[in-house]
Amino acid sequence: MSPGLAKWLRCRPLGFGTLEFGFLDGAALVSVQRCDLEGDTLTPLASLSGLFRCAVLVRDVCFSVLVRSESQHSSSKPLPPWKRPERWLAFVLTFFGVCSFLAIVPVNRDAAALDEVAAAVSLSSDDISFMDYLRAGAREVQVVGHWTSLLPPLIAVLVAAFFRTMVGALVSAFTVGSFLSYGLNPLATGVLGVNDFLVQPVLSQFSIFIILFLLALVGMAHVMARSGGLSGLVDVVSRVAKTRDRAKVSVGLGGLLIFFDDYSNTMVLGTTMRRLADRWRISREKLAYLVDSTAAPVAGLALLSTWVAFEVQLLGDTSTSLGVGVSGYGLLVDMLPLRFYCIGALVFVFFSSALGRDFGPMLKAEQRAFDEGSQPKEGSGIQCIQSLDTMEEDSDSPRRWYNALVPIGAVMASTVVGILVLGASRLRASGEGFSFLSFADWRSAFGLAVYDPKTESDVGVVAVLLVAAIVGGILAVAMPVAQGVLRLKPALGSYAKGLPAMWMTIFILAMAWSMQEVCANLGTAQYLVAMLGGGMPLWLLPLLTFLVAAGMSFATGTSWGTMGILIPILLPLAAELGALEPDNFAIYLLTAAAILDGAIFGDHCSPISDTTVLSSASTGCDHIAHVGTQLSYALVAMVLSCVFGYLSVARGLPLWSFYILYPFVVYLFLLTFGKRLRST
Repeated sequence: MSPGLAKWLRCRPLGFGTLEFGFLDGAALVSVQRCDLEGDTLTPLASLSGLFRCAVLVRDVCFSVLVRSESQHSSSKPLPPWKRPERWLAFVLTFFGVCSFLAIVPVNRDAAALDEVAAAVSLSSDDISFMDYLRAGAREVQVVGHWTSLLPPLIAVLVAAFFRTMVGALVSAFTVGSFLSYGLNPLATGVLGVNDFLVQPVLSQFSIFIILFLLALVGMAHVMARSGGLSGLVDVVSRVAKTRDRAKVSVGLGGLLIFFDDYSNTMVLGTTMRRLADRWRISREKLAYLVDSTAAPVAGLALLSTWVAFEVQLLGDTSTSLGVGVSGYGLLVDMLPLRFYCIGALVFVFFSSALGRDFGPMLKAEQRAFDEGSQPKEGSGIQCIQSLDTMEEDSDSPRRWYNALVPIGAVMASTVVGILVLGASRLRASGEGFSFLSFADWRSAFGLAVYDPKTESDVGVVAVLLVAAIVGGILAVAMPVAQGVLRLKPALGSYAKGLPAMWMTIFILAMAWSMQEVCANLGTAQYLVAMLGGGMPLWLLPLLTFLVAAGMSFATGTSWGTMGILIPILLPLAAELGALEPDNFAIYLLTAAAILDGAIFGDHCSPISDTTVLSSASTGCDHIAHVGTQLSYALVAMVLSCVFGYLSVARGLPLWSFYILYPFVVYLFLLTFGKRLRST
């Protein structure tokens, strides 16, 4: 380490203390000196300021080390990321820097809430099994609601970022989470961790239906590719999308059309638009961003979707307990223009696509695809789904667009009809009527299809998705066979050929579900809520609520879990601060909207979110590359939404100011920092 670098690494003030980096005999040392705090309290703004300064320092350290070592490896054969000592140093510095910050940030703990999370399950049976014995002993050392509950998601993100391996990231995070949950006994940790965090979530009905839906839809896509249907559909779309920028806008518009469910949106749009993206040399990273950013935001904004039913139930129950006097659906409609992040994310998607300007890692990916083709370069990482380009249609196969459009339309129609039929049957079983002409009945049917309170089942919609995918697959096989385009055996072979390549996607999806279970067991969400603190001004509550919801959903990988935890906690907090007064009711709506939008931010940005994994899988994009390229775009949209939305509107600016200032600033940002591709 050069003396010049060691000199400026010595210390940096953080606002609440001093972080020092030093080197002793080649070993990196990190220390944190905490300053005296008035009343042993720390405001949320001070915490965020300190974290930002800490992140800037760690970034400078890592950047300098990486740049220094780049010259050493430039002339030799590049080493794998996990063999590079500079990456290990950057990983260790970042990890200990963040841990040091978390360890000194005081939080307001709700002892009752943490005790409820950590409460042990009583054994009602005298016949105690081996698993029960291990679990009862492990609970004595379980750590819940502590800052260490952030370690599993932190390790997952850092390992993926520094070593470019999603498998290693998830396995490392899973191991750490298991030890934190069940202590240092390797027998208890191994057995209970695998059983509670991996086996049980994967073998749940919800997970099984999602995996089968994924396999069925991929098989359908392979048959459509082999029969020439996808190429014919791309030919039709290309009549409108005559330029590269129009093709990207067309993908975004397709995301708006599939508004009723984010899983359907992600899988249908991703698998069908890959051919269009490849024709116009649009990178898989860009395609994954377009698909992912029009899945959860669109489903969250739609007034009739699988998301709305869950949101209405939570908002309605909390509003009833607070005596708001407005129904859950009424609140959802009232807060629709206040959904600043979802609206801002969609605006950013279409502006960046229409202007043809990109920045950051996305610009590099787009330039690579423009020069070399849409396929990721060799050695770039995991290929989640076998490329459809390896299954070209027969040379004499007619490119009939309806051989692809009819199966896709059948999937969408079957999904909507299936949800309505399932919801209507549950309505009638509960003694209520149903009419296809009543929008209110449609809304109630969607709600019961998502979750049946009688059976406490949440597998209704995913079962419908599986049936819809099977119907689409049958049509995808039957139509070309009936037309003589394909024989039955080759068609069925095409359907099954893509399934073996899905093992990596299923593994990542299963590990993502296990990470959600780990975070729930450790009380990660409760710790993040405790970091919010109290005594804040009312106008600051929507902004801090959004940041907490975004951090929680990013760390845990679940948007619905974030909503379910924060709505019953933060909306009563808003009421206590005076948000239910007539002059402040807009703050109550802003706080509710911030919870929903923050949850959606993490849902389509977190590397352990199932929607993010499915977006990578459906578009054939390396998962780490997708997360890395999309995050910079989402962060810009988040910052601008916070400044011109949750902060400015809460401070008294008129609502229309967001719809003027936000698009204008996005346009200026893309013109200033975005660049068009270089022609070769």
